[in-house]
Amino acid sequence: MSRRIALLAPLLAPLLAGCLAWQTPDNPTDLEQAGYMAERRAMPAEPRETRAEATAWNLARCTLPPPGPAAALPDAREAVRLSPGDLLRLSVLGGERPAGNYEVGSDGAIALEGLGTVRVAGLTQREAESLVMRRLVEGGWFRPGHARIALSLLERGPVRIVVGGAVFQPGRVVVNQRGPQEVPDLARQGAIGSHALSSTLSSAIVFAGGVRPDADISRVEVISRGQRRTVDLTGMVSGEPVDDILLSDGDRVSVPSRRCFQAELARPTPLTPPGVRTYISNLSTPAMHNAGSANGRDSANFPYGIRLLQALASMNCVGGAQTTNADRWAVLISTNPLDGQTEVIERRIEWLVRRRDRDAYNPVIMPNDAIACYDSAVTNAREVLRTLSDVVLAGTLARAVAP
Repeated sequence: MSRRIALLAPLLAPLLAGCLAWQTPDNPTDLEQAGYMAERRAMPAEPRETRAEATAWNLARCTLPPPGPAAALPDAREAVRLSPGDLLRLSVLGGERPAGNYEVGSDGAIALEGLGTVRVAGLTQREAESLVMRRLVEGGWFRPGHARIALSLLERGPVRIVVGGAVFQPGRVVVNQRGPQEVPDLARQGAIGSHALSSTLSSAIVFAGGVRPDADISRVEVISRGQRRTVDLTGMVSGEPVDDILLSDGDRVSVPSRRCFQAELARPTPLTPPGVRTYISNLSTPAMHNAGSANGRDSANFPYGIRLLQALASMNCVGGAQTTNADRWAVLISTNPLDGQTEVIERRIEWLVRRRDRDAYNPVIMPNDAIACYDSAVTNAREVLRTLSDVVLAGTLARAVAP
């Protein structure tokens, strides 16, 4: 037996040396002058920085794009343009035909009795009202100058918007769309007025995943029929009044980036996601597998704004036998939205637990981040010894049964 151990010693030494040393990932973004968050800077061996200093370092990188053209918000009847799916009420003096409720079809038109189709998509309520009045006169329903009608928007249909810039899921979104199980509000439809609470600017941003922490929500740009205007949505985060304008089908929204991390946008707000889904792995020896670590479907969903240390506690990566398994390491795998590059940030868990400057290096979890825990050096060494012991035992048993 002693001879076999002596033969294995040259193999045992490098294995033990390797498992006792943490292999730092090649992570050039986790340095002093790079990275998406100030909190994701490399952790020094000794505490040296407060959270305020880290935040000041990060905000010093913030940039402000040139201000967009200022424009007064138009009247509501001029701002909202009709689109397929809108429910309209045509009122005629005396209740005569063709009074009634009409839905804008997929072709953008309404079908009036005896007049055929009238295309109203892309028009404002006033423009559509004037067009219908002209068609009624041309069709012989009224004499010129005697038509008395009103066209009212009862309920908005689905509105298709393109949202880009500093949002988590840029692209085309559909807002104000009724679900398959949603029952129409007949009482509301019977009232005159627009029921379009989910076709607002903030709704379109939320449908695009919400704003990222680097977004400049004071200069959100809305492009409608070639006209641009800048909208300030900071009140939705600070609690102040804000003009959350209604959008029309085909509008485009662009959220500029300040190219820095703003902690006030890394929490649930009317413009940010309420939670994040994170991919987690905790293959520690005490837990044996992810299921035993409670790393199921629910444990991968965290409230937005949670930091790495809280997520590690949820993953059962914090604590344990202090002398053998408490001193563990973790890596956070994230994507820098400014350049699309994958970042790997490594942290020693006990440092985050015990250091007074932990908040300066405790990053916020972003949507679709991944977190993995590694065992302590003692646990790794024990596993190497156990593996070598199994090899020796297998060799002994093989010789014992050999003829």
